[in-house]
Amino acid sequence: MERKQLQESLWVAAQAHESLLRQKSRSRWINEGDCNTHYFHLMMNANQNRYSIKGVLIDDIWTDDPHKVKEEVRSFFSQRFQEPDDQRPKIDGISFKTIDQHQNNLLVAPIQEVEVQNAVWECGSDKSPGPDGMNFKFIKQFWNTLKPDIL
Repeated sequence: MERKQLQESLWVAAQAHESLLRQKSRSRWINEGDCNTHYFHLMMNANQNRYSIKGVLIDDIWTDDPHKVKEEVRSFFSQRFQEPDDQRPKIDGISFKTIDQHQNNLLVAPIQEVEVQNAVWECGSDKSPGPDGMNFKFIKQFWNTLKPDIL
């Protein structure tokens, strides 16, 4: 039982230490991260090294020659994203439903104030149309003030 408690306390201490290190790294990045400092360049080089391709297997042989690696990557992706030679279906001779001129005019007509107001009033007052946190109750209450911006 004592061993289990010791393991749990060790785990808690390890998590606390890891959390502290994470917070320190964040605070250092906030202070020095975006400045043109030695730390910034170290971080950028580390990211570049982490995300670079060191080599590839070509015919079961490891190759790290940059020219061969680049050519293999280019070849892989050009084959991967190449359109197959199969014939694509054509839509010649197929008749689609169309809209008449009156329906087209309704679609391209300017939006009327009454349409927008009806849409706003149909929404639940506790709902928010965007991430700014203004809900529809606020918009409805201050409609006359907000109307020009909304329209």
